[in-house]
Amino acid sequence: MSVPRGSQVQKRLSSFMRKRLLEVPSPTEKDWPKDDEDDYVFIDLGQEPDSLPQPYRMINKMVDLLFDRCWEVIQERHALKEVELSQTQPTTYLPLVESKLNKMPNCMAISQDYVFIGGAKGFSIYNLYSAKRIYIWEKLKVDVTSIWATDLGNEILIAPVDEMGTCFPLFFS
Repeated sequence: MSVPRGSQVQKRLSSFMRKRLLEVPSPTEKDWPKDDEDDYVFIDLGQEPDSLPQPYRMINKMVDLLFDRCWEVIQERHALKEVELSQTQPTTYLPLVESKLNKMPNCMAISQDYVFIGGAKGFSIYNLYSAKRIYIWEKLKVDVTSIWATDLGNEILIAPVDEMGTCFPLFFS
């Protein structure tokens, strides 16, 4: 590959340079050339020319816009439904035994294999698996509003609280 010499570079540059001076417009608008603005038409090259008359073109554009927005809403709902289905569903276990209570319970606690239910004038203890009542304590003359039970190894500490705020700690084994 040969390197062009100085005179050859000047010839090439001169062929690219303009032969006349550039006109610089004056700073006032009065001197600017008057071009007819109707000669300029902005054409969207991505759109093919419409053959419909004007009112029908507007209706066509509105229908297309409505269709596009509806399609976006459908895609969003579909994406949300896919997310919901992809989440793991918790396992639901049906009850094995049904137990009817005598009164409406106020509170409930579970510890080990027992369910402690506080109600009017005391609380009762049920076996968690057989749903049979094991013990009833109705020595309280007030309603049990809250009950707390915790596992202490072989024993369970039960702390029922009555409507006056008095706590009666008991051990159950």
